[in-house]
Amino acid sequence: MKNITKLSLLLLLMGSFLINQPLSAQGSKEIVEVANLTELRAQEDFEAVYMVTGEVILTHQHAQRNQKYFQDDGAAIVVDDPDGIITTSYNLYDGVTGLTGTLSLFQNLLQFTPTVDPGDAVSTGNEVEPMVITFAELAPEHQAMLIRVNEVEFIGEQTSLTPSTSFPLEDPSGEGLLRTPGASAQLDYFNTPVPTGANDMIALVSQFQEVMQIFPRSLADFFPDGVPSYDVTFVVIDEEDNPVTDAVITLGGVANAAGDYLFEEVEAGSYPYSIEKSGFYTRTGNVAVVGDDVNLTVVLVAIDPDAITELPWNEDFEGEDFPPSGWNHIALGAGTWATTDDTPFGDKAAFHALTAAFSESWLITPQIQLPEDMTMLLKFFQKNSFMQNYEPGESLSAVMISAGSGNPVHEEFVMAYEASAGIENYTERIVNLGDYAGEVVYIAFVYKGAASHNWYIDDIVIEEAPGAIELDNIAALHDAEVGDLIYQITGEVFITHQQVAYRGQIYIQDESGAVMIDDPSGIITTEYNNYDGITNLRGTLSVFQDMLQLVPVEDPGAPSSTGNTIEPMVVTLAELNQDIQAMLVRVVGVSFDFDHEEFPDTETFTHNQSYYIIDASGEGVIRTPNSPDLLDYFGTAIPTTPVDLVGVLHQRFDVTRLQPRSLADFLEPTSIEEIKAAGFNVFPNPARNQFTISGENNLDMVRIFNINGQLVREQNAYGNHLTLDISDLKTGIFIVQIVSGNQVLNYKLQVQR
Repeated sequence: MKNITKLSLLLLLMGSFLINQPLSAQGSKEIVEVANLTELRAQEDFEAVYMVTGEVILTHQHAQRNQKYFQDDGAAIVVDDPDGIITTSYNLYDGVTGLTGTLSLFQNLLQFTPTVDPGDAVSTGNEVEPMVITFAELAPEHQAMLIRVNEVEFIGEQTSLTPSTSFPLEDPSGEGLLRTPGASAQLDYFNTPVPTGANDMIALVSQFQEVMQIFPRSLADFFPDGVPSYDVTFVVIDEEDNPVTDAVITLGGVANAAGDYLFEEVEAGSYPYSIEKSGFYTRTGNVAVVGDDVNLTVVLVAIDPDAITELPWNEDFEGEDFPPSGWNHIALGAGTWATTDDTPFGDKAAFHALTAAFSESWLITPQIQLPEDMTMLLKFFQKNSFMQNYEPGESLSAVMISAGSGNPVHEEFVMAYEASAGIENYTERIVNLGDYAGEVVYIAFVYKGAASHNWYIDDIVIEEAPGAIELDNIAALHDAEVGDLIYQITGEVFITHQQVAYRGQIYIQDESGAVMIDDPSGIITTEYNNYDGITNLRGTLSVFQDMLQLVPVEDPGAPSSTGNTIEPMVVTLAELNQDIQAMLVRVVGVSFDFDHEEFPDTETFTHNQSYYIIDASGEGVIRTPNSPDLLDYFGTAIPTTPVDLVGVLHQRFDVTRLQPRSLADFLEPTSIEEIKAAGFNVFPNPARNQFTISGENNLDMVRIFNINGQLVREQNAYGNHLTLDISDLKTGIFIVQIVSGNQVLNYKLQVQR
């Protein structure tokens, strides 16, 4: 049985030395994130509040109940907003993210009622091509979608398009129904004559009970002369902007002769294209034809006979030439890439120094052919300096990838990783290239900034992803890439809480940090007890509302140890932050804030609820999981006098919330004398290789403990100033204990690598 040394008495003396951030106002309901409208329409809980994280495009809005229609690549929804929650003004085809609200059904029409204003549009002037469909094909899954029905005739006796009226229609497939909105919608075709003859029509889809209905948005949606057509002209160039005049272009299955880049009278729609020429890679894509003639410029990429096709491949910059053979160096500003002898391996590394004038420098690999049938990784070592000058949006040190042109002026590079934080020592970084399987790519190391920072790169490798990427501890997991890569924590981790009935969630931690296992598929079938140890845990990483989650890919099997002792880290509510999410903590002297404006109107605990709390440092929140009967304090009385609370920390965006695990986590309050931080200053914090203690009083002894209470350093001290080397400590949170006369002061120190 392992025993993790207790530090509770020391931690109970610890003061609060973090900046007290105000708690964001939170509603009592959890917001459930969905990626898109298809996922939203699949939800069945009409009590929940949903947020659509992906971008949705406005296709129509009118004044009746402030309704708006939004659509993305897969589905559409009508936003019913009778209370006018959305106050931002939008134009047709604006893009919006963060659409938040609840679902309801009205006569079988799924509606979304907003709870907050999503704010300014994130894009404008988008193109949404109506789906071409017949009346016979209309179905509930088409609700709220923008469609086009061809050869439509009105077959009723009405002569005027009056509001709130049903108009029978037919097309070659059968009958349909147009239902106009109420007069408050103020559509421009109200009280205009009913069109005669066969018309093509753009419309939105509605439903009333079992009947599918449509309605046009304006007079511009009626096409008595049929669907308009436009000219599509391609301009083909190479990576150096030279014209390519004899390529063969196929648009929507129609191939022109070599060099003929004009397609005439193309009906509105979305069409795939391909462009082929000997000696160049074939380019494919889609072009939207709507509202006007189209002129599209496409870059053809010449096939490089020296392209990298044999993998694994590496570049260590040890050769005489820089950039190495096949690489391209493009300087669009004052700075330049060069070599340096400051390197983790060998004699040379690539290096970009800060310059007073603005730099934009691209160091671009040769063409690299990635295999179709395996996931490849880009691995490299890097460090930087002067990152205090790094300005987000103005500075950049990033890996960017293009599956098209290798010339950055064509803007086909996409960011894969940004090194925006300080990295004092050479550290390996891994970038997943799985999205580019089968593609020919360029990989660029891109530096931007004025008087900004230094960036060092060395030992670049592209190799097949292993079955699992081994990491020493949980702290390394926090620095890994979210996605489908599998990671294996080789060190032992310890279970601090299990709520398997709710998404199979298990909280684990080690001496470096903590993380939550999210296992909705029930991959882990072994039954564990709290404080069991697990070794070689494997999984992928995901993030939900800023909470890092480890999703297991296999059952780790029997525990590697049992009956371990994990002492909760003692913190104040002001000290709760994202860096310690998932950690087991103890908060001293907590009172429930029954007067809080959002405190639930109840005297007992229940599931899926927020409870607001305060301590001497500030305010916080308890959040219970959304699973009835999950925890033994559900249905018990909320304490009306102060208590000490133990629990795990759950992140929701910028709020770190406490979740007690059981009734046993509600403890008798501890009487603690607040020890202020005025005696000594510990800096920098976070620290990397060293930190300094300075104060007015003399130091006698300094001890460093990890978060599980293990002593990792002890040093005698003299005078009132001491600098300690911590280059051997791993990334994580430590407690620095200062002994000065009869005072024992404890400071929280964050170590970053």
